[in-house]
Order: sequence, then C-alpha cells, then structure tokens
Amino acid sequence: MSIRPATPAEAPRIAELYRQLTVEMAALAPTVIQPRRQDNADDFYDYILDEQSTVLVATKASQVLGFALVVAATTGTEPEAVPHRFALCVDLYLLPDYRHQGHGQALMQGVDAWAAAHECEFVQLNVLAADTSARQFYHQAGFTPQQLTLTRPLRHQA
Repeated sequence: MSIRPATPAEAPRIAELYRQLTVEMAALAPTVIQPRRQDNADDFYDYILDEQSTVLVATKASQVLGFALVVAATTGTEPEAVPHRFALCVDLYLLPDYRHQGHGQALMQGVDAWAAAHECEFVQLNVLAADTSARQFYHQAGFTPQQLTLTRPLRHQA
C-alpha cells in the first residue's frame, strides 16, 4: 500500500469513499450523522488544490482504498486562547477489508508528515463516541482527549 497526495482525477473516487464513510458513521450515530446522498467530488477537488489542505490517498495497484482529509488551521483569536497552528484531520477512512493491517497507521504517518511540513504543532481530530474501533485506533496512535463535547436531549412537553 502506498500513501501519497491525491490527484484531481481521484476526487470522484474519494467522494465515493466519503459516502461510504457517512453510511458507517450514520449507523453509529443516527441522530447526528446521515449518509451523504449527493456527489461532493467538487469539495474534494478544492481540498486537493488548496495549499492549506490536502487529501492523502492509500492506494494499492493504483486503486484508491482510503483517504485522509487534512486542513491547516489556527486556534481562535480570543485573548484567552493559546495561539497554535495545527492540522485538523477532518476525515480518515479505509475500506473495511483493509483495516487492522497497518494501513491506517501509514495514513496517519502521512498526516503527521504533511502537518510537520506545514509547520503545524499538533494534529487534532474528532471521533464519534460510539466508534470504539476508531477511538482505540486513535488512542494507539497517541491521541488523547483534550475536550469533550456533551449533549443532552431536551424533553418537549406535548
């Protein structure tokens, strides 16, 4: 498996993998995520061509089997915020048949290399609480919680 930056020609395949990612996420968190129904290849073209973002692809025999979408960002400008430049790993996805074989680690190493080349101090990401497999993967990759988002449904009176 090879990890490299995506080309614009691969945007439609990445969009298809993204659709599959949203299907899996919707199964884990149906009140938060719904499957992507429309093509968003144009979004991926933009990320591929933007200097402050990248889409890394995991390929085997020139077939795209996974991707990581990464964006360079900075912390807020509020006086209480400690200023940082960081890489936000928006999405990381591998087809199920290629998981638990080290390919996710290779993608994450690609994310780290891109982040370092763009002078980022750290990599940040979000993961669904119900996605225990992803949480374990990220924990093993050295990620630690820095902040938790909690929700509580409101009970509406009829």
